[in-house]
Amino acid sequence: MVKYAQGGVINVQNKNKALYSLVFTALLSALVFASNYISFPIGQSRIHVANAVCLLAGMLLGPVNGGIAAGLGSALFDLSFPAYAAEWWITFINKAAMAMICGSIIHRTEKPQKRLIYISAFAGSITYIFLYLFKSFIQLRFITPVPANTIGPTLLTMLGASLVNAIFAILVAPLVYMALEPALKAANILYSKPPEK
Repeated sequence: MVKYAQGGVINVQNKNKALYSLVFTALLSALVFASNYISFPIGQSRIHVANAVCLLAGMLLGPVNGGIAAGLGSALFDLSFPAYAAEWWITFINKAAMAMICGSIIHRTEKPQKRLIYISAFAGSITYIFLYLFKSFIQLRFITPVPANTIGPTLLTMLGASLVNAIFAILVAPLVYMALEPALKAANILYSKPPEK
Protein backbone atom coordinates (compact mmCIF):
# COMPACT_ATOMS: atom_id res chain seq x y z
CA MET A 1 0.00 0.00 0.00
CA VAL A 2 1.32 3.47 -0.89
CA LYS A 3 0.35 6.86 0.50
CA TYR A 4 1.43 10.28 -0.68
CA ALA A 5 2.91 12.81 1.72
CA GLN A 6 4.46 16.23 1.43
CA GLY A 7 7.96 14.81 1.04
CA GLY A 8 6.98 12.22 -1.55
CA VAL A 9 5.86 8.59 -1.43
CA ILE A 10 5.73 6.58 1.78
CA ASN A 11 5.67 2.79 1.61
CA VAL A 12 3.25 2.01 4.42
CA GLN A 13 3.93 -1.72 4.26
CA ASN A 14 7.68 -1.18 4.85
CA LYS A 15 6.94 1.34 7.58
CA ASN A 16 4.64 -1.13 9.35
CA LYS A 17 7.19 -3.91 8.95
CA ALA A 18 9.84 -1.73 10.62
CA LEU A 19 7.47 -1.00 13.49
CA TYR A 20 6.55 -4.68 13.87
CA SER A 21 10.25 -5.55 13.81
CA LEU A 22 10.97 -3.09 16.64
CA VAL A 23 8.04 -4.32 18.72
CA PHE A 24 8.91 -7.97 18.07
CA THR A 25 12.55 -7.35 19.06
CA ALA A 26 11.40 -5.76 22.33
CA LEU A 27 9.00 -8.67 22.94
CA LEU A 28 11.70 -11.30 22.38
CA SER A 29 14.08 -9.34 24.61
CA ALA A 30 11.46 -9.41 27.38
CA LEU A 31 10.94 -13.15 26.84
CA VAL A 32 14.69 -13.77 27.09
CA PHE A 33 14.76 -11.78 30.33
CA ALA A 34 11.78 -13.64 31.82
CA SER A 35 12.99 -17.08 30.68
CA ASN A 36 16.15 -16.68 32.76
CA TYR A 37 13.97 -17.03 35.86
CA ILE A 38 12.97 -20.56 34.85
CA SER A 39 16.09 -22.19 36.24
CA PHE A 40 17.71 -24.11 39.05
CA PRO A 41 21.35 -24.06 40.22
CA ILE A 42 23.83 -26.86 39.59
CA GLY A 43 27.32 -26.43 41.04
CA GLN A 44 28.62 -23.01 40.00
CA SER A 45 26.23 -22.85 37.05
CA ARG A 46 22.50 -23.26 36.48
CA ILE A 47 20.07 -25.07 34.21
CA HIS A 48 17.65 -22.69 32.46
CA VAL A 49 15.51 -22.29 29.34
CA ALA A 50 16.83 -18.86 28.29
CA ASN A 51 19.24 -20.24 25.69
CA ALA A 52 16.33 -21.72 23.76
CA VAL A 53 14.66 -18.29 23.66
CA CYS A 54 17.95 -16.67 22.57
CA LEU A 55 18.17 -19.11 19.64
CA LEU A 56 14.53 -18.48 18.82
CA ALA A 57 15.25 -14.74 18.70
CA GLY A 58 17.97 -15.32 16.11
CA MET A 59 15.68 -17.57 14.08
CA LEU A 60 12.69 -15.23 14.10
CA LEU A 61 14.40 -11.83 13.99
CA GLY A 62 17.54 -12.54 11.99
CA PRO A 63 21.14 -12.09 13.11
CA VAL A 64 21.10 -8.39 14.04
CA ASN A 65 17.76 -7.92 15.81
CA GLY A 66 17.95 -11.45 17.19
CA GLY A 67 21.38 -10.71 18.63
CA ILE A 68 20.12 -7.47 20.16
CA ALA A 69 17.09 -9.19 21.72
CA ALA A 70 19.13 -12.09 23.12
CA GLY A 71 21.94 -9.88 24.40
CA LEU A 72 19.74 -7.18 25.86
CA GLY A 73 17.32 -9.51 27.62
CA SER A 74 20.18 -11.52 29.13
CA ALA A 75 22.15 -8.41 30.15
CA LEU A 76 19.09 -6.93 31.86
CA PHE A 77 18.67 -10.18 33.79
CA ASP A 78 22.29 -9.96 34.96
CA LEU A 79 21.78 -6.34 36.02
CA SER A 80 18.79 -7.41 38.14
CA PHE A 81 21.03 -9.69 40.26
CA PRO A 82 23.94 -8.15 42.21
CA ALA A 83 25.96 -11.39 41.85
CA TYR A 84 25.82 -11.19 38.04
CA ALA A 85 25.66 -7.41 37.54
CA ALA A 86 29.38 -6.82 36.94
CA GLU A 87 29.37 -9.23 33.99
CA TRP A 88 26.32 -7.86 32.17
CA TRP A 89 28.41 -6.70 29.20
CA ILE A 90 30.08 -10.11 28.81
CA THR A 91 26.67 -11.77 28.92
CA PHE A 92 25.42 -9.33 26.29
CA ILE A 93 28.29 -10.26 23.94
CA ASN A 94 28.02 -14.02 24.51
CA LYS A 95 24.24 -14.30 24.16
CA ALA A 96 24.15 -11.89 21.23
CA ALA A 97 26.85 -13.97 19.48
CA MET A 98 24.81 -17.14 20.01
CA ALA A 99 21.69 -15.62 18.42
CA MET A 100 23.67 -13.95 15.63
CA ILE A 101 25.41 -17.19 14.60
CA CYS A 102 22.08 -19.04 14.69
CA GLY A 103 20.28 -16.30 12.75
CA SER A 104 23.06 -16.02 10.16
CA ILE A 105 22.99 -19.72 9.37
CA ILE A 106 19.23 -20.22 9.29
CA HIS A 107 18.71 -17.24 6.99
CA ARG A 108 21.27 -18.27 4.39
CA THR A 109 18.28 -19.31 2.30
CA GLU A 110 14.78 -17.87 2.04
CA LYS A 111 13.11 -21.18 2.96
CA PRO A 112 15.43 -23.09 5.34
CA GLN A 113 15.07 -26.87 5.45
CA LYS A 114 14.57 -28.61 8.77
CA ARG A 115 18.19 -29.83 8.78
CA LEU A 116 19.51 -26.27 8.43
CA ILE A 117 17.24 -25.09 11.26
CA TYR A 118 18.75 -27.66 13.63
CA ILE A 119 22.29 -26.95 12.38
CA SER A 120 21.79 -23.26 13.14
CA ALA A 121 20.60 -24.07 16.68
CA PHE A 122 23.57 -26.41 17.20
CA ALA A 123 26.08 -23.82 15.93
CA GLY A 124 24.61 -21.08 18.12
CA SER A 125 24.69 -23.32 21.19
CA ILE A 126 28.28 -24.44 20.59
CA THR A 127 29.33 -20.81 20.13
CA TYR A 128 27.82 -19.89 23.48
CA ILE A 129 29.37 -22.86 25.30
CA PHE A 130 32.83 -21.96 23.99
CA LEU A 131 32.48 -18.29 24.95
CA TYR A 132 31.03 -19.10 28.38
CA LEU A 133 33.78 -21.59 29.26
CA PHE A 134 36.49 -19.25 27.94
CA LYS A 135 35.13 -16.42 30.11
CA SER A 136 34.93 -18.76 33.11
CA PHE A 137 38.51 -19.95 32.62
CA ILE A 138 39.81 -16.36 32.46
CA GLN A 139 37.86 -15.50 35.59
CA LEU A 140 39.01 -18.55 37.56
CA ARG A 141 42.62 -18.27 36.44
CA PHE A 142 43.26 -14.53 36.53
CA ILE A 143 40.42 -12.40 37.94
CA THR A 144 39.29 -14.31 41.05
CA PRO A 145 42.06 -16.92 41.19
CA VAL A 146 41.34 -20.33 42.67
CA PRO A 147 43.74 -23.22 43.22
CA ALA A 148 44.87 -24.49 39.81
CA ASN A 149 43.76 -28.05 40.55
CA THR A 150 40.13 -26.90 41.03
CA ILE A 151 39.80 -25.09 37.68
CA GLY A 152 39.36 -28.27 35.62
CA PRO A 153 36.63 -29.83 37.80
CA THR A 154 34.81 -26.49 38.06
CA LEU A 155 34.84 -26.05 34.28
CA LEU A 156 33.60 -29.63 33.84
CA THR A 157 30.65 -28.89 36.11
CA MET A 158 29.91 -25.75 34.08
CA LEU A 159 30.25 -27.74 30.86
CA GLY A 160 27.75 -30.31 32.13
CA ALA A 161 25.15 -27.64 32.89
CA SER A 162 25.88 -25.89 29.58
CA LEU A 163 25.38 -29.13 27.65
CA VAL A 164 22.00 -29.71 29.30
CA ASN A 165 20.99 -26.13 28.42
CA ALA A 166 22.27 -26.62 24.87
CA ILE A 167 20.46 -29.92 24.31
CA PHE A 168 17.20 -28.42 25.56
CA ALA A 169 17.70 -25.32 23.36
CA ILE A 170 18.60 -27.35 20.25
CA LEU A 171 15.50 -29.52 20.65
CA VAL A 172 12.98 -26.82 21.62
CA ALA A 173 13.92 -23.66 19.66
CA PRO A 174 13.57 -25.24 16.18
CA LEU A 175 10.20 -26.77 17.09
CA VAL A 176 8.84 -23.43 18.30
CA TYR A 177 10.28 -21.67 15.24
CA MET A 178 8.69 -24.15 12.83
CA ALA A 179 5.34 -23.78 14.65
CA LEU A 180 5.41 -19.95 14.51
CA GLU A 181 7.04 -19.45 11.10
CA PRO A 182 3.95 -19.93 8.86
CA ALA A 183 1.77 -17.46 10.81
CA LEU A 184 4.50 -14.83 11.11
CA LYS A 185 5.38 -15.15 7.44
CA ALA A 186 1.73 -14.75 6.48
CA ALA A 187 1.56 -11.61 8.64
CA ASN A 188 4.68 -10.31 6.85
CA ILE A 189 6.60 -9.75 10.09
CA LEU A 190 9.04 -12.66 9.91
CA TYR A 191 12.63 -11.69 9.20
CA SER A 192 13.69 -12.33 5.61
CA LYS A 193 17.18 -12.05 4.19
CA PRO A 194 17.64 -8.76 2.27
CA PRO A 195 18.09 -9.29 -1.47
CA GLU A 196 21.71 -9.29 -2.63
CA LYS A 197 22.80 -6.25 -4.60
